[in-house]
Amino acid sequence: MDQARRFSDIKPSDLPAPPQEAIRIVHACSDPKIDSRQLGAIIANDPVLTAELLRIANSPFFGFRARVRSAAHAVTLLGHRALRNLALCVAMRDALRPQAIPGLDLARYWEAALRRAVCAGRLAEVSGLDADECFTGGLLQDFGLLALLYLYQERVPEWERLETATPDERLEMERNLFGITHDRAGLIMAREWELPEELVQAIGHHHSPVLAEMPDESIRLCRVMRTADWMAAVFSAADKRIVYARCQTLLQECFGLDGEAVEALLGGVAGGMEEAAEALGFKVQEQPRLEEVLREANLRLAEDNLSFQELTWKLEQSLAERDRLAQELNRELSLAREVQCGLLPRSRDAAPGVVGINVSARQVSGDFFDYFPTRDGLVYFAIADVSGKGMHAALLMAKTSSLFHCLGKGVTDPGALCAMLNREISEKKIRGMFVTMAVGVFNPLTGMGKIANAGHLPALQFLANGEFREYPAGGPPLGVLPDSQYPVEEFNLRQGALYLFTDGLTEARRPGGGELGLPGLKQLIRKYHETEMERRLHRIVDEVRQGQMETHDDLTLLLVERTEGDA
Repeated sequence: MDQARRFSDIKPSDLPAPPQEAIRIVHACSDPKIDSRQLGAIIANDPVLTAELLRIANSPFFGFRARVRSAAHAVTLLGHRALRNLALCVAMRDALRPQAIPGLDLARYWEAALRRAVCAGRLAEVSGLDADECFTGGLLQDFGLLALLYLYQERVPEWERLETATPDERLEMERNLFGITHDRAGLIMAREWELPEELVQAIGHHHSPVLAEMPDESIRLCRVMRTADWMAAVFSAADKRIVYARCQTLLQECFGLDGEAVEALLGGVAGGMEEAAEALGFKVQEQPRLEEVLREANLRLAEDNLSFQELTWKLEQSLAERDRLAQELNRELSLAREVQCGLLPRSRDAAPGVVGINVSARQVSGDFFDYFPTRDGLVYFAIADVSGKGMHAALLMAKTSSLFHCLGKGVTDPGALCAMLNREISEKKIRGMFVTMAVGVFNPLTGMGKIANAGHLPALQFLANGEFREYPAGGPPLGVLPDSQYPVEEFNLRQGALYLFTDGLTEARRPGGGELGLPGLKQLIRKYHETEMERRLHRIVDEVRQGQMETHDDLTLLLVERTEGDA
């Protein structure tokens, strides 16, 4: 089952859930019908939670001069929104027991989350947003990842790689590991818990490239959280140089900060971490100072510079070798193309009433056509398309062409000839490769003929009334089933010309979208049906190519027609 679908279909009871008391306070703080007195009473109903909220409110992190003594006092001093954010922080902190995810160092996860929260809080002033709101958004923004690790505990060993990745790398790793990213998972959970809408939007869309449909405050909060993610990665990512450069770019683009302002902002993260950790009761390691981080990045840059000249020399050697090998390959491919062109008929004089054209998508082609007169005055013709492209297809094409030319001189029944070709190709086939082929023979004097189709596109006969008769496949492609039989159908060239083609022509894409297809090819045939035979084929192919249609395959077209010189 798809993992993204699994996550969206799980029951709420399967997810880590914050304490209901804290969520009840969050909802009450967001309810305009509940006044300060009622809110204080709701908080006071849970003495343990009240004590924890008062402890945090009285910590140096908030810096209130007056001591907060009661729930009612907290409501008055903090206000509904700040109290709501504080309750949310406590709720998320207590959503999982320490051993809920075996093998995961939960303290390290919360340290990373707290660093994002501190970075987001420091962006509050330059973004014009409330500092508590930014801090809370930063703390919650990656909670979806914790939920994913909770659900897919076999992925827990990947946490160390996730922790030291850049934000962009982490998103891609999450897609590969879980089939869903932390922001999408967090959005589902935030809606399930009925969190405030502005936080729901920020949790679910802080990595989204398009934010135009959201309220301005939510857009600004998303930008704060995204930038805070990269600021925090400066201290945790394995390659700090790349992250620091990206962080500088975001701070300049989103908030107009550069140079000393960026360093001042990042320089206060370590101190902010210590204060926030003490207030919220998180255990964090000693935080690296920005000077140490930049020193490490510069040291790595210096080490890289030492070997730069050596790397440049090796690169120049590699490029020269690549160019030499490319020239040799081009020479070999040119020779192969010459040999392959030599297998195609050189002149329509060899078999009156038949002409063909082949335009290769590459230097060598997997398509071919052929025709030749037999000893008893009949004319054999064929068109084929080998599966795949490149040299393998070209070699199988050469083998099929040679077999057709050789065996066709002694077998005058197209169905029997296809069966013989099929057995030969099946005997020593390459796995997964096959040939679609249409083979026909006709009498130039009477115009009567027979055709057998081995898994190829239908041959089209353009009738005098402007309609088409199709000759579809009567058996599988050559090289698939060794004992296949191929029935024949009769045709009469007095009734109209016969067109055979490969899928490179019908699959050409029009500039406005959509393939040319059989209807489009029929339209081109009608358009040029009065043109001389060889020029007719060139006009059809040129209209596809010069009409700026997009082609990715060989273009091959064969025309069989009773000429005026035939009796």
